[in-house]
This record gives sequence, C-alpha cells and structure tokens, in this order.
Amino acid sequence: MNVSAPVELLIVEFGDSEFTGEIVAELSRLQDAGTINVVDALAVRKDAAGDIEWFEAVDAGAELGDLVGEPSGLLAEDDVAAIADDLEPGTAVGMLVFEHTWAEGLTGAIRAKGGRIVEMTTVPPAAVEELVALISEEEE
Repeated sequence: MNVSAPVELLIVEFGDSEFTGEIVAELSRLQDAGTINVVDALAVRKDAAGDIEWFEAVDAGAELGDLVGEPSGLLAEDDVAAIADDLEPGTAVGMLVFEHTWAEGLTGAIRAKGGRIVEMTTVPPAAVEELVALISEEEE
C-alpha cells in the first residue's frame, strides 16, 4: 500500500445494528471528490443474546466492497476481539481506515523540507462542543 497522506482510523458506535447505506453514499462522495481514500472497513455487531458477528467491507455488499476494494490488512480479527467485549447487546461498531488525500500537497511540502508528521489527533465534535461550553462559562 502506497501512502502519500495521513491515514486515520475512525471507530463509530451505533445504537442499533442496521446499516442502510447513507454512510456508504457519503464515503463514496468524499472519495469521488478526492477528499479521502477509503483503505479498509469492517463492522461488528452484538445481537440481543450477546453473540458477535463481524464482516469486512468486501463482504458487506457491492457498494462498500467496490469502494474499499481488497482489504488492506490494517483491520483484522484482532481488532474485532479488542472492541467486541465493550459492545452492548443490540449495538454495532463501524471501523474505517481512510487516507486524508486532501492533505497530499501539505504532506509533500512537509517532506520536501525534511519534515515528517509525527502525530495527528482528531478530536470528536462532541468534545470540542463541551470544551467551548466550558470556556464560555468561565468567561461569564
């Protein structure tokens, strides 16, 4: 796998285990626009009885399978085991690995100057909102 921009792992928990395609459509739009490149994806479900089921993108249907292509190997059964224990019955988790292709130019410029990205942190929107609310309270 040739990587020319930062790669991110996104883990999303869902209150139910029904996936209806809206997320795949948005991922496809982002990939078509050159914003991201979807590298790998899998989903883990825990049914009401506590049984675990998981599948990779290639097994999820034509749309997601075509979007991801062959699995990269970055997500595997070990990842499922690590997250499955924390799932509540009747919930699901989607795991997505994607390359920030929008940052290829920036990454290239950094490399051209002898630099390298050593860390990249993504802050969930809810955490930012909480922090902004705390700052607003302190300013009052």
